[in-house]
Amino acid sequence: QLRAYRYISRKSTMNMYAKPLTDILLILLFLLLMAAPHTGSVAHEWLGVLLAVVFLLHTWLNRAWYKSPSKGRYNATRTIRLVLNALLLLSMVGTLISAALISRTVFAFIEFKGELFFRTVHVFCAHWCFILAAVHFGLYAKKFCSSLERIFSCTRPSGYRLASSGLGIVFAAYGIHAFLQRELIYPMTLRSAFMLWSENTALFLLDYSAIFFLFIWITNILSLLTQATKKHASLFHQV
Repeated sequence: QLRAYRYISRKSTMNMYAKPLTDILLILLFLLLMAAPHTGSVAHEWLGVLLAVVFLLHTWLNRAWYKSPSKGRYNATRTIRLVLNALLLLSMVGTLISAALISRTVFAFIEFKGELFFRTVHVFCAHWCFILAAVHFGLYAKKFCSSLERIFSCTRPSGYRLASSGLGIVFAAYGIHAFLQRELIYPMTLRSAFMLWSENTALFLLDYSAIFFLFIWITNILSLLTQATKKHASLFHQV
């Protein structure tokens, strides 16, 4: 029994560290992969392979979730979460398959024709995957922050929410500017096989970081509003 307890304890400790670190690595990889013109095609393809590996690790660490859809009752919130997670998974699969079809290095042996069409599909799937990953992170941001607090044994300082909300609004506003400036609506609607980019790598990463944060922020705001609405509704029913 003692040995079993130690094994379970060690396993839970590993998961506590592995889950948030895997999430951080995924975010960094998403940002680097969006910067394909800056990293070069060879590095881009190998980063894509690494993304696939880390995504599989993320899936394995959260494998219990795949058993949950068939259990319990569904309300609007749970249904939306399930649909968003399914869309993220679908866009990830589409990104990886289309990447293999247009590969010139890692999967060059496939020699698939129709590269321009599948490049358009790849850019389409990649951008939706990027946005949906931000939404997914926003859905579970509270759990992620709690994991970091346990790892580093720290608590949020007083005034944190006020400061973070102010900074969040500013950065989210910049994210809207970056989204419009880089015209992401075109690759996200299958109307472009390419993306606007600047010669300044730091500015490119800043813009895409702001866009990623924007969708995390929007998801968080909507989640808070949903929770507040449910709370007020329950109080109303009690009265």
